[in-house]
Amino acid sequence: MESKRLKIILFVYNFKHKKSVDFIYKLAEENICIDAIVAADYFTIKRPKKVINFSPFFSCNEHPKDVANKLDIPYYVLSHNNKEILDIVNKHSIDLGIIAGARILRYKIIQFFNRGIINFHPGLLPECRGLDSMFWSIYNNYPLGVTSHLINKKIDCGKLILKTKIKLSLDDNLFSINKKIYNLQLALIKPTFKKIQDNLELMDLDDSIEYNSYMSELFQKEVIKKIIDYIKTFSSRDE
Repeated sequence: MESKRLKIILFVYNFKHKKSVDFIYKLAEENICIDAIVAADYFTIKRPKKVINFSPFFSCNEHPKDVANKLDIPYYVLSHNNKEILDIVNKHSIDLGIIAGARILRYKIIQFFNRGIINFHPGLLPECRGLDSMFWSIYNNYPLGVTSHLINKKIDCGKLILKTKIKLSLDDNLFSINKKIYNLQLALIKPTFKKIQDNLELMDLDDSIEYNSYMSELFQKEVIKKIIDYIKTFSSRDE
């Protein structure tokens, strides 16, 4: 008997944002239907100065709204923590949420989704919770990778779906590593969705490990100093 199709809301940002746009295209490529998109407007966040500028890689020429219109996907501009999301969930009979761009979602929003909300975290959980995961992983000598999980009310916790390391080579640098982590998020969309669609049992992520905030400028410089040794160490482990 064929299983019922899961109906999906994709959370994105309402501006030219690479991950938002790439997730829309990738889901379409994998024949995973998006039933509605909820897009949150931009707002400024205070954070330490970035020592390395990754912006050229993350530049985007398309707006998520234009892509949604092209693919005939209903598009709603709304704060991701607005209770009116329930109206959209009910209107489209939504089962599942997927995050392509969002701030921390409140538990009351998560509860609207009977199959949960998937997040793709650019680090390995539970070891590296929170922000600036790539930098904190290198600073603390953790492996680098991506974790897909169903979120709960605690930051970067919930139910583990998939957890995959990237492979490092000696010619890598912070820019190529960042790109590998980003591309792995896209690659994990299909197997992550299949695991949820198949309704497989998932294990809980350990929520006792403290989560990281944005990394200070001083610590970012320490990461730059140690990146060569880090790559040598972790690339040899992959051999």
